[in-house]
Amino acid sequence: MIRPAIWFFQKKQFHLINNTIQMCGGIEMERVLSGLHPENVFYFFEEISRIPRCSGNEQAISDYLVAFAKERRLKVKRDAALNVVIDKPASPGYEDRPKVILQGHMDMVCVKNLGVEHDFEKDPIELVIDGEFLRANGTSLGADDGNAIAICLAILDNDEIVHPALEVVFTTGEEVGMQGVMAMDVTMLDGDYWISLDYSQDSDVLVSSAGSSNNYFTVKTAKKAIGHPKSKKALCIRIDSLTSGHSGIEIIKGRANANRILGEILSKLENIAPIELAEISGGTKNNVIPAAAQATICCETEVAEQLKQVTEDLVKQLKLEYCETDPIMNVECVFCEMPEYAYSKVVTKTVVTLLNLVPNGLQNYLDVSRTFTKSSANLGVVYETEQGVEMQSMTRSNSEYEHDQILRRMEQLAELCGVEYRCEGRIPVWEYDPNSSLARQVQDIWERLRGTRPETNIIHAGVETGLIIGKMREQGRMLQAINVGVRNYDVHTPRERMEITSLGRTYELIIGILKEIQ
Repeated sequence: MIRPAIWFFQKKQFHLINNTIQMCGGIEMERVLSGLHPENVFYFFEEISRIPRCSGNEQAISDYLVAFAKERRLKVKRDAALNVVIDKPASPGYEDRPKVILQGHMDMVCVKNLGVEHDFEKDPIELVIDGEFLRANGTSLGADDGNAIAICLAILDNDEIVHPALEVVFTTGEEVGMQGVMAMDVTMLDGDYWISLDYSQDSDVLVSSAGSSNNYFTVKTAKKAIGHPKSKKALCIRIDSLTSGHSGIEIIKGRANANRILGEILSKLENIAPIELAEISGGTKNNVIPAAAQATICCETEVAEQLKQVTEDLVKQLKLEYCETDPIMNVECVFCEMPEYAYSKVVTKTVVTLLNLVPNGLQNYLDVSRTFTKSSANLGVVYETEQGVEMQSMTRSNSEYEHDQILRRMEQLAELCGVEYRCEGRIPVWEYDPNSSLARQVQDIWERLRGTRPETNIIHAGVETGLIIGKMREQGRMLQAINVGVRNYDVHTPRERMEITSLGRTYELIIGILKEIQ
């Protein structure tokens, strides 16, 4: 197995010859992205793609960034959360301009297609050039937010680019509640403008984003031996191949949620005959609309065929209902081996009730034309622990008021069902600042470079900007901020892909902003 690129970088045991990485022992590996422009940006994108960097596993990429800075004799700071800040002095003549903070996050959402053999703890992302797009081979690509890291490294690596004093911030744990920023000591920062590159669009300037929270429901109970197993049958219900997607960006599209669909099926069966839940699981990440879920149930033999038929009839309705959003939805109900243990009928009813009633999907629109999501919830993960059944939901809102209302409903539902509930990692809303000179300057520069003036945008996804603004305000510093990005599609899924030319356009835009910003 080829070690992550960080090992070769730190030990200085590779060099580039004719677009080939020459390694110790005579092993060579072609650069997949050689010939793409800007070459330096794609060079760094490929480098970091070789470094495993799922959320919670950022040590190697953090080490790489520190080593990168030290190699170039740039001032570098790192905190206990592995966040890295690299400083670069202003170019001659730019010393009096406002200091700019560029930012991206190190971690990525790690998901793969069924049947794909890939160990995200140690395997590099296998890059594939697919026409005008860059994608991975059966896994998520990590362009969110690898394109930000690549652009920032290319800028830091090029002394011919003119710019004011720079602070380049690389954060950890963004995809799992923005843990890096939450733990960051912002006294490390003293910039005036914050430009984040965590945005999967290159057609507008982001000026506001949603707040979020992670919500947990725990049904504490133990399984019991199934009584009279010879008089019962077991059914396995599997849901897969749903479209899935980012739980903020795609939530407005009405895509099916596998955990919710599973709850609907189980509720239908429970209304016909008593069932016992023996196994349940669904989803992979709180911030991903779940594409798959499954459950094993037990029932009396005389009703087993009826329950199977009812499920198959319901599946026909589901496929018709979601024919546009989830055209390849697959749901099957098959007889399976009888398990030894299951939850009681009472506990089963509690779990099914939660699956059906926990707020999920679009809750409200931000505008009267119904083009922007104001508040939403995503029942992202259901799994079993030694304690019982746990459900995780992510709430997002561009309104603190509506966020409070959703959390209140969740708390009351948990109380009615007699289960434990907790809310963690609440992120504040990044509020729109109509007086931002930074946003206007970026629009002006964009228009001069590209010939069209971009709109400003508000999104229903969380970015770290709101947290940083709040923490800097507590330190008595007023920070103006915007986000710009690269055009990515289907982020947080194995279909994730990045528009190749967009990466270059955004790199040139950032260079232009740094040259002209006042």
